[in-house]
Amino acid sequence: MSQDPAAPEPHTGRVVRPEKNGGTKIVRTRGKRWSAGAEAVFLEELAATANVTAAAEACGFSDTAIYKRRLRDPGFAAAWADALAHGYTRIEAMLIETATESLRRTPIAGDRPLPAVGFNDALNLLKLHRASVRGGRPQRYAWRQREPDIEDVRAEILRKVAAIERAREARKAENGEEPSPL
Repeated sequence: MSQDPAAPEPHTGRVVRPEKNGGTKIVRTRGKRWSAGAEAVFLEELAATANVTAAAEACGFSDTAIYKRRLRDPGFAAAWADALAHGYTRIEAMLIETATESLRRTPIAGDRPLPAVGFNDALNLLKLHRASVRGGRPQRYAWRQREPDIEDVRAEILRKVAAIERAREARKAENGEEPSPL
């Protein structure tokens, strides 16, 4: 059985894996195992496109496997965030350039050109990653992994009850009713 010369070469290298006894071991990787090479390909593609699915395909893994790796590996999660911020910025710049057509088309040294992305796809990618790149309420990817802190839950409930009470009082004031004593 011969290999297809057009097929991508498997990513080889060494990675640290947990052992059953709680220790760690270094294993050699070939083919479909995660390696430093596969990680580099993924992060490069993510920085170029801000598209997790395309980056996962480029390194030969499913996006589900990549998302699980991000949950387990804080270093990879940090590198992911950096690459995503870079890709997000590039898509924003592309959309601004497309909208204004007044920017000069000089490539940034060391950057590869953005792949062809439709306007709607680019806007969708910005929407998906806006909170993690630009701030705001982050997505809670690992919400099933940990129990919520009871004090946080209590504070959130009290905040919502207070907002409901303020809305009721505002409605009463609009209707000319007497506000209820607190």
